[in-house]
Amino acid sequence: MSTISEVAAHLGMSHKSVQELIKKAVIEQQDRGKYDLDVARKQYITHVREVAAGRSKVGDLDLQEERARLAKEQADAKEMENEVQRGLLVDIESVATAMEKQLTRVRTKLLAVPTKVAPEAHASSNVKEVQQLLEDAIIEALNELVGYSQEGAGQEA
Repeated sequence: MSTISEVAAHLGMSHKSVQELIKKAVIEQQDRGKYDLDVARKQYITHVREVAAGRSKVGDLDLQEERARLAKEQADAKEMENEVQRGLLVDIESVATAMEKQLTRVRTKLLAVPTKVAPEAHASSNVKEVQQLLEDAIIEALNELVGYSQEGAGQEA
């Protein structure tokens, strides 16, 4: 039977390192001076093999869990990449920027309607002509929206 110091010398490590292994239950704790060198060596070798194979925790790090998490993240990234290529997933920032530009152009055209239509409306002979002028100006402004088609709008009305 051996002491912790003798186990440390046998395993080629410090007394403190052996105490840490005992604390982590890598080496089974024994009474003072009751450590079997062969048993302690086998327990230590088993632990080192488990760590090397990735089946044991190293501190708070579980290598198997981390590998699984990494594989899942890689699969998710590839799935997102495929969805982008298929057109099923878009970058929200670029869509928001494009929409903002379109809506700004529409707003500008709509705000220009009174200035543009007023002289023609004043010269119109009846309400129907004024109404047609206003509708034409509004439709022109709405045509600034991407994907807007007059045929589709006519079918909806």
